Amino acid sequence: MGRSKKDGHSYMQAVGIIKKIDDIPALKDELITLGDGKTHREMSKYGLLLAEHILEVSKVERFEAIDECFAVNERWQAGEVKFQDARNVAFKLHRLAREEKNPVREKALRVMGQVAATPHVKHHALVASEYAVKLINLMYPKNLDEVRREREMQIELMKSV
Repeated sequence: MGRSKKDGHSYMQAVGIIKKIDDIPALKDELITLGDGKTHREMSKYGLLLAEHILEVSKVERFEAIDECFAVNERWQAGEVKFQDARNVAFKLHRLAREEKNPVREKALRVMGQVAATPHVKHHALVASEYAVKLINLMYPKNLDEVRREREMQIELMKSV
């Protein structure tokens, strides 16, 4: 089924990659469980849906590097590029995120970088989900209603693939 397990837990449950995040653990766990049952290709599709959603929420406009994120993911799904191509795009997006001064735009670029990396390793789509919640935390500080809406949207997007 494509489960990534580490010590009996989902890989994402064992990774503390995103620090200081206001979240709703039950919804995060539901998303992780759904993701564990998805194929690598399905997780890549989820990543693209999440990326579109985050661009809309954040009002960050697409530009060349973001277009590359979408293109490399879609081309990987079609068997036209290797995962190394996706990693290269992801590295570019993360470099842009490090240089970004606008915190909302920086988090959106982090999401895009993880989506671009999903062809390399499928769990990057779940890391993108974490960055999306971090973005919501930034846009709506201490607002768990907005976090709930975001996680519920992520769950619906995951179910749709």
